Amino acid sequence: MRGVTTSRHISCICKIGPSSDPMAVVEQYGNVHGLEGLRALGASIMPDSIRANINVTTMMMGEGVSEFILEDS
Repeated sequence: MRGVTTSRHISCICKIGPSSDPMAVVEQYGNVHGLEGLRALGASIMPDSIRANINVTTMMMGEGVSEFILEDS
């Protein structure tokens, strides 16, 4: 039991989706449903686990949402 580890990253715990989805926490631009001015982004908003390392996928999500933030300001 001393050597038990996991190679998985935590993901898919606060799903992205429309406000009509009761399981969705954030929308496509990273805005948290029901809270104005708060965005959440990272592997946690992925609606489903990917079958690859999530590092680059998460970075690309950040790049995309950062463009939305810059457009809003």
